[in-house]
Amino acid sequence: MSDPILAVEGLTVSYGRVEAVRGVSFSAAPGSLVTLVGANGAGKSSVINAVSGMIRPSGGTITFEGRDVTRTPAHKLVGRGLVQVPEGRQILATLTIEENLLMGAWRTGSAGQRSIDAMYDRFPVLAQRRTLPAGALSGGEQQMLAIARALVAAPKVMLMDEPSMGLAPKIVDEVFRVIGEIRASGTTVVLVEQNARRALRAADHGYVLQSGEVVHSGPAAELLADERIVQAYLGVEGTAERPDGTPRRPA
Repeated sequence: MSDPILAVEGLTVSYGRVEAVRGVSFSAAPGSLVTLVGANGAGKSSVINAVSGMIRPSGGTITFEGRDVTRTPAHKLVGRGLVQVPEGRQILATLTIEENLLMGAWRTGSAGQRSIDAMYDRFPVLAQRRTLPAGALSGGEQQMLAIARALVAAPKVMLMDEPSMGLAPKIVDEVFRVIGEIRASGTTVVLVEQNARRALRAADHGYVLQSGEVVHSGPAAELLADERIVQAYLGVEGTAERPDGTPRRPA
């Protein structure tokens, strides 16, 4: 088995005297999709922001490609291939779609325009509207732009924070289709998602967070098949679906 491309050990994140994350550990193998799931306030975004260098952890270690990057700032991590798609998309609304993509391509040099052209092929709606302000896009289109902006940075590991938040079910389907394509291309994906059942169906391995701690972990299919975990940690509505996503008949 190959060494993990990303490994987090004993991660602790504090905001003043409030400890939001306590001793979280997880790893991702090259080319895998790992998901961190849990309710709002479980600490998922704090974990992903610490891994991406957006906030500094108060304890633990983060290793990327065998190197300790615990205190490496975000812009240097992007340069090494650890790239985040942030919660809420955070596109630059007053800049055009193309200008947003150019911001993502800053580290790729002459290959940047080729990467942008590839994104236009992958997301035709962005190509059609490339000269428009990004703020004119719908929520789903903005999410595609945020993903495309991260992809032009040529990530080795893509960290995705709540990519389905606030989107209509049909758009959520499209987002998860794109996530599957990214993973299939060989990019490692670490997915933070409140839509736990959907995330676990897409993932190889899952970690369930509650109150800043990992309370369960294992192969994603096994977590999804465990009714005790579904009912206790993944939301009461989880009993409405079987592990394969088909509806259950009422008891």
